[in-house]
Amino acid sequence: MRQTLIDIKPYKTPKVEGLGLQSNTNRMGANPVKGRMAELLADINLNNYPDNEAKSLRQAMGNLYGLDPESFLVTNGSNEAFDLILKTFLNPGETVVFPSPSYSMYPYYARANAVNFIEVPLDGNFQLDADAFLDNDAELLIICSPNNPTGNTMKPEIFEKVLASGRLLVIDEAYAEFTNDDWIRRINEFSNLIVTRTLSKAYGLAGLRLGYLATHPDRVDLIWRARLPYNVNALSQAVATAAMNEQDFVNEYVSMILEQRPLWTEVLTQKGFSVYPSNSNFILMEVPTGINRDTLVEHLISAGVIIRSSGIHPRLKNCVRITIGTPQDGDILFKALDEVLA
Repeated sequence: MRQTLIDIKPYKTPKVEGLGLQSNTNRMGANPVKGRMAELLADINLNNYPDNEAKSLRQAMGNLYGLDPESFLVTNGSNEAFDLILKTFLNPGETVVFPSPSYSMYPYYARANAVNFIEVPLDGNFQLDADAFLDNDAELLIICSPNNPTGNTMKPEIFEKVLASGRLLVIDEAYAEFTNDDWIRRINEFSNLIVTRTLSKAYGLAGLRLGYLATHPDRVDLIWRARLPYNVNALSQAVATAAMNEQDFVNEYVSMILEQRPLWTEVLTQKGFSVYPSNSNFILMEVPTGINRDTLVEHLISAGVIIRSSGIHPRLKNCVRITIGTPQDGDILFKALDEVLA
């Protein structure tokens, strides 16, 4: 067995029932394209393999962002994009660097690909020091913005300084629809930029496992070498293409998040939580003094509301993460919190 896999724990999700505010998925409901599944399936010949190049979907992405369709590569969730990027640009024993705390899957894919990694601590405001981030010989750098699990965007000057270094930078924009920051439209300005996106959050299509990356077409060709053939099935391609061409649902959901986010922040602050500023569809917050974080999570699950503990990172040891939902979701959450905190 590969030695780098020995200490990796398989990714498993607990089987619990209730109001799911733990996964940062779209709480407004499934994308309306779900209602067209029969129509979309009728146009697919299941006897044949899917389009290996996902041409229609990449064209829809190009139309949406004003980019060459050849600048996109479609993946089985954005997680596959990270795996392919590491496979393509790093040899075993080379190094990738990313902030800490940040997305928990970065170390996973580094270990799985026998790659070393450096975690650069974020400051007190969960911002990244660009000089510290560049103070290494890493061949590849990854920044998540808005950052998961902290929820904040990184300052533009951080990206500009990292990009000016000439090193290959991946910007993970899984939650970019909820901000005004949008690096995917700027890939033609920087020869060393890769941007990853997903349809699992704002698009309400987490069940499709559909992600994508955007970069210079020459770099797409390089990453293509590491990609398995037919990595995205025909139905996922058809549904994703339809969703890309119909943005009303995404815009409505984003508007709801922008409306509910300050309201939830205000109510949770009144209940004694220390809420960190968020530019995403979730909130990170410290539990009230005297409350055990893990006990709170367990009691809320018993009350039918599922939120996420923010793990063992020292900066997050008293924190939980909550997906922002509908006003009705908020009513259920706040009532459950009142009962549990009492």
